[in-house]
Amino acid sequence: MDKYQHIRAFISAVVEYTKHPNETTATILQRNLGVISTSLDLSIFDPGTSIAAEFYVSLHELMNSLASRTTLIWSTVDVLQNACRNAAARQALIHTYKFAPILARLLEANLTSEKRIRVLKLLQELTYGIKISWQEAHLPYLVSILTQWVTQSKEENIIALSLGVLVNLCYKNLPAVYILMRTIDTKAFIRTLLKLQHCSVNTSVQCCKLLIILEHTNTNISEKYILDFAAVTFSSLITAMKQRDVLLLRHIIDFFNDVGQNEHSHAVLLTYPHYGKDVENVLATLEDNADPECVALMMEFLSSLVKLKLSSLVSLYPLYVKTAMTWVPVEQVCSKALALIRITVIEARRTKTSSEVLAELDASVLMLILNTENDEIQGKCELTLETETKLAELMQLFQEMIKTSTLRTKIMQSFSEQIIRKLLNPMLDSEICAADNWPGNFIQNPTTNLCIHALALTADLAADNSQWLTLYSELLRKKQIQITMATALFTGDADIKQKQLEPLILVQSTPGTVTNIGSKMSINANNEMAPLFSFAQEERLDAFLAKLKRIYESNQINDITTSAVMELYEYKLAAMRHAERAMQSSLEAANNHGTSLQHRLAQVMAESSRLHQMLFDTQQCLEGVKSTLTVKLAEAEEQSKKAIAIKKQEIESLKKIVLEKTTNIDHLNIVLVQHKHELESNLNRIEALTKKIKELEVECANASAKTMEMANKNHELSKLLLKMQDQLNKKDQVIELKTAEIQSNQKDISALKQETQQLSQLVQKYEKNIAEKEETIKKMKAELMDLSRMRDMIFELTAKKKEDLNS
Repeated sequence: MDKYQHIRAFISAVVEYTKHPNETTATILQRNLGVISTSLDLSIFDPGTSIAAEFYVSLHELMNSLASRTTLIWSTVDVLQNACRNAAARQALIHTYKFAPILARLLEANLTSEKRIRVLKLLQELTYGIKISWQEAHLPYLVSILTQWVTQSKEENIIALSLGVLVNLCYKNLPAVYILMRTIDTKAFIRTLLKLQHCSVNTSVQCCKLLIILEHTNTNISEKYILDFAAVTFSSLITAMKQRDVLLLRHIIDFFNDVGQNEHSHAVLLTYPHYGKDVENVLATLEDNADPECVALMMEFLSSLVKLKLSSLVSLYPLYVKTAMTWVPVEQVCSKALALIRITVIEARRTKTSSEVLAELDASVLMLILNTENDEIQGKCELTLETETKLAELMQLFQEMIKTSTLRTKIMQSFSEQIIRKLLNPMLDSEICAADNWPGNFIQNPTTNLCIHALALTADLAADNSQWLTLYSELLRKKQIQITMATALFTGDADIKQKQLEPLILVQSTPGTVTNIGSKMSINANNEMAPLFSFAQEERLDAFLAKLKRIYESNQINDITTSAVMELYEYKLAAMRHAERAMQSSLEAANNHGTSLQHRLAQVMAESSRLHQMLFDTQQCLEGVKSTLTVKLAEAEEQSKKAIAIKKQEIESLKKIVLEKTTNIDHLNIVLVQHKHELESNLNRIEALTKKIKELEVECANASAKTMEMANKNHELSKLLLKMQDQLNKKDQVIELKTAEIQSNQKDISALKQETQQLSQLVQKYEKNIAEKEETIKKMKAELMDLSRMRDMIFELTAKKKEDLNS
């Protein structure tokens, strides 16, 4: 069944509900929202595909059109909560689709405590890491109501969640900070935060983070609050893990990252003396925890501790790797666990303790995961973003492992070129995806990252192995790989650019050149330059300043009365209030228009990604067909050449056979003429023999007539035998006698046939004798003629002699 079936049905129902709202369509929407909100397959929320973009836009339009008291709006809230479980979808909901203004509008109603907590939890998810570049229309009301609940509410959960949303809004967002400072009395609010800091762990974390944000406005906040929070951080982590509070864990990890990046507090954080014992307690608690989201966050926290390069934690690096290896097979934790292992291996190599760390590293488990993923790749053409991130982390870990000679040998034995080909097969194979089943993630970062890290690993393995060098050269010649590298160079972060440039940079470049190039490219790609004033505003400002300077230099300012100045200010304040109301309404319209434009941009980007993927796959198909045709053409040419050579040989052999046959025919013609003469003579003989055979046939006919007469007599006798039953015995004897006579007659007939054969043989002998006699007669006649001539000659001679004598 299509996993997007209910999403497509929801989109169609939203279109119908927008045109004609009715109970039937609302029921369909309610049913589809219920199925989507309880879906266990979080990949349906993956952003980047056109169906996901259309779903989020439709969901935004539906929520924007619904009242806060309808049941449908709360079903959409459930859907958003389920979508937030997908990390990539949560980022898209925060930065692209902007559901926070709609959720802020829900807080206007008189909500029950349960619904208020649901909205605040969702708001905390959808404002985590939000970027606010200007004063958005919903911010003043949202900040005011959140600060009101922080200062006036008695429910600890609502206070903690309100503080969490405030922290998310104000973290690295100056417009939100300015709105907060205009909304509250800063000193009174800070005193409230200091009081709330001694409440629950969650509230304490949020208060501390908000105090850090407001630190530049309050000089009374000392470093001891940061040290106090650092002291209870590990106990808070253990409590949050036991309670499986994912939001609290995320805020604690953010706090550590912020402190680690802040030069002012970084040194204070390094002075904490109980890292070793506290980390051991955290690792022990981690073994008993079964929540994958909490474990993934803890892997991220441990990675941040390794990045602090604390000497007291070096002895725990093997335990880090051992703990991470136990969680590597878990899908949701795998990428974070692999990242922790990779960072720990790098740091262990720096501290020269890599032997103990590598002893806990089981390469066979990693290869088993890789082989499992390869089998899944062969079964389907579309990979989830989590799978691609996991494989990219695995490639980076292998890249660090092969820097150790012992592990390099193990990896080279079990890690073959075929595995890299299978990993890149969805990108290189032109027939792996059907026409209506585009992956839609070719332009997305996880796919590009996986390809770049796989190429980087191949380049490292190619340094000492000719087979890997051949594979690396072959991959670089692939047009699909070139497109991916170009995409990574354009949209990737500094690390991706560095990984891509390392194999291609010149050998003579100085150390750090690749890092500098990657970071500069990342900065240039992410900077957004916007002018502070338009040209007209700058000109008007310069003209006013020049006029004010001239008035001041001519001492004309003293001539202005106080009443004129007050009246001017009253007019100015009225104009500013009017302008503020106009700007507020235009700001709301601009926010709505900007949100709709951003939604359209997301849809266009998804469609562009799909079209890029379609173009990419079409090019793959064309190249595949081209290569197939060239191979087939070469094979056809070779086969035709072979066939022509064989035909030539056959023609030569046939020519020889024809010559032999012609000679045989000439010889046979001669023999045929001879046989014709013999045949003519034999025909003459056959005619004579046929005459004799006819005569013998007449004799045989006479004999057969006699036998017929005998048969008639036998017939008569048989009749007599029937009539004369009393003489049966006698007749039997007569029959026996007659049969004996018949046998004797047959013997006579056979004897006659033998006689005829003998006679024919005698005839042949006589013919031969006659022929011989005729020849002797001819000879005798010739001799007789000769003798007669001789006699005549003798007579003539004797007559002449007599005449001579007479004369």
